[in-house]
Amino acid sequence: PGLTFSDNVLILSLVLPSRSETCRFYLNLHTATVGHLIDEIKNEDHGVEQVQLFHENGQILSKSFSVEALMRMKFTICLNKQRTYLFDPIANLKNVRPKSFGWSKNESDDKAQMTSTNDTVAALYHAINVVKLYNEKQLQLKDELEQLNKQLAPLEIIKGKLASISQRFTSRCVWYGLAGMAFQVGMLAHLTWVDYSWDIVEPISYFIAFSTSMSLYAVYLLTRSDFEYLHLTDRLFLRKFYRESKKVQFDVAYYNQLKNRFHAVNTDLARLRAPLDLSLPAPPQPFRSKISGEEINPINYYATQR
Repeated sequence: PGLTFSDNVLILSLVLPSRSETCRFYLNLHTATVGHLIDEIKNEDHGVEQVQLFHENGQILSKSFSVEALMRMKFTICLNKQRTYLFDPIANLKNVRPKSFGWSKNESDDKAQMTSTNDTVAALYHAINVVKLYNEKQLQLKDELEQLNKQLAPLEIIKGKLASISQRFTSRCVWYGLAGMAFQVGMLAHLTWVDYSWDIVEPISYFIAFSTSMSLYAVYLLTRSDFEYLHLTDRLFLRKFYRESKKVQFDVAYYNQLKNRFHAVNTDLARLRAPLDLSLPAPPQPFRSKISGEEINPINYYATQR
């Protein structure tokens, strides 16, 4: 194990336990952290499950601890709580010019210049990695969207058949209701003008109207919602749909879960393509439909542009 320095890059040599071979890790002095070093060690040797870095006084260093600050002290690397390597950067790199590490004998004079340089390097590093992160996230979402499409394809066929059956059932119920009302009116008219007079049929019509009001009130007590034809048809449709889904063992909860995730992934993709997130000039606002002229949400607009 050892430390070397070249072109503002710190080279750490370490013997990995699985292969017992020396591996060299290249760390940028201004941007790398202890967490980056730990991740590179684990990726290089999958047999390493735990990596810890200790200060010379025995304290554990956090993953956010910078490599530049690490080079100012003695530290220890422990692999799987078995192999331990001690590094002394000050002694090993004593022949390197102090300014190579951003150190100066007169630190007060170079402090402003160092801060500006470090901020510029950090900003460039952030900009480059943000684009990389956006691309990786977009590929990940597209892969997930493709998997969801494959899972939803057979379920959509079954759901379409069940919806068609439920819709026909709901339509029949509505037409049966209209037929029943027409039969009731015809029967009362026949009793009034053919068999009996209005004086006899009037109490009958009163009881029929009152019993209808009682049935509507009973519906409210059962559903706790106002009696509206739209709600009634939706309720009939859902009851029939769930009844038919049990017959064919169609998991409605699983389908809804996949569908919600599908919409969430589409929304995330639309946000990734939004010009503000990509630091691109925003198109003119507001977006309006070419057909209706209504204003469109920008997220929905970009979701349709893929």
